[in-house]
Amino acid sequence: MKKGENDKKKGLPVWALVILCVAAALLVTIAAGYGYIQSKLGKINRTQDQTALSPEEEYFETGETLEESLDTISQEDVEWDSDAYTFSREDVTNILLIGQDSSDEEERTRSDSMIIVSVNKKKGKVALTSLMRDMYVQIPGYSDNRLNAAYAFGGMELLDETIEKNFAIDIDGNIEVNFDGFEAVIDAVGGVDIELNSAEVSHLNKKHSTWHLKVGMNHLDGEKALEYARIRKVGDGDFERTDRQRRVLTAVFDEMKNISITRLIALADELFPLLTTDMDNGEIIRLGINVLSMDLDTLETYRIPCDDAYDEVRVFARDGTAMDVLIPDLDLNRSYFYQNIYINP
Repeated sequence: MKKGENDKKKGLPVWALVILCVAAALLVTIAAGYGYIQSKLGKINRTQDQTALSPEEEYFETGETLEESLDTISQEDVEWDSDAYTFSREDVTNILLIGQDSSDEEERTRSDSMIIVSVNKKKGKVALTSLMRDMYVQIPGYSDNRLNAAYAFGGMELLDETIEKNFAIDIDGNIEVNFDGFEAVIDAVGGVDIELNSAEVSHLNKKHSTWHLKVGMNHLDGEKALEYARIRKVGDGDFERTDRQRRVLTAVFDEMKNISITRLIALADELFPLLTTDMDNGEIIRLGINVLSMDLDTLETYRIPCDDAYDEVRVFARDGTAMDVLIPDLDLNRSYFYQNIYINP
C-alpha cells in the first residue's frame, strides 16, 4: 500500500469535529436570535408613501400670540443666512422623534413636538435637542412657514429636508408616536417621577379636579405626563413646554435603565406597535447596539433656537394671515448644535 492511502481514508480529527459542531450550534443560535429580533422589530409600523401637499394648497395658521405687542414684518422682507455645509459624521447618528397631535393614522397633522436624539458613539453620549414648533423657517418647495407645517405638507421627508436646509443637520432616521402612544409608553414603564412647581400644580389640578398633585416630586402616569408635557400657558410659553418634554423623555430613560432585559423584551410587544419609522431593521439594530455599548448615566438636553439667537415677531403671510413666530438666527443656531453635539466632550 502506498504511503498516504490510509491517511486518505481517515475521518476528521476529533478536535475538528468539535469545532464544526460548536460553529454549527453558534450559527443556529445566531440565526434564531436574529430571527427573533427581526420578528420583534416587525411590530413597528413603517411609513407608507404619502402624497405631499401641492404648493398651491399650502396654508398658514395664526396660532397663539407670544406677546401682546410684537414687531411686525411681511413674509417677503424676512432675510436668511446663506445655506451651510451639512454636519455629518459616521460616529454620530441623529434620530428625529416626532410627536403628532392626532390619533388617526390616516390623518397627517402638524407635528406637535420635534426632538433630535443625537447618539455620539465616539464620545459615548446621547443628547436631546428640542426644535421649537413656532420657529419660522424656509420649507423647500413652499413658502416660508412654521417648522411644524413641513410635516403636515410633506411628512417625514420634507421635515428632514427643512431641518437640513435651515440648521445644516443631517437626520438619519425618524420615529413618530401619536399622543395615545405617548400615554401608553409612560404607562408601560410604570409611570415617571417629575418635579412640579406651584404654577404647574395649580394648572393641572384646576383642569382635572380629581387630581391631587403637589408641589415637588410626583409620580405621573401616562395621562398626567401627557398633560404635563403639553402645558403651554404656564411660565415662559413654548420654551418651558419643550423643556417639560425633555424632562419626561429623560424620566422615561431613567425608568428604562432599571428594567430587566426580560421586561424590556416584553415591553417591545407593547410599545413597538405604537411607533412609526422610516428606518429599516438593520439601522435600528445598529443604533441599539451603539446605545447599549455606552455607559450612560444621564442625557444631555438642548434647545433650538438657543438663547439670544432668535427674534419674536409677527409675520404676515402672503394671504394676510398673521403668525406670531420665532425667527432663528441660522448661523448662531447651527454653531450651537455643532459645538454641543460634535465638539464638546
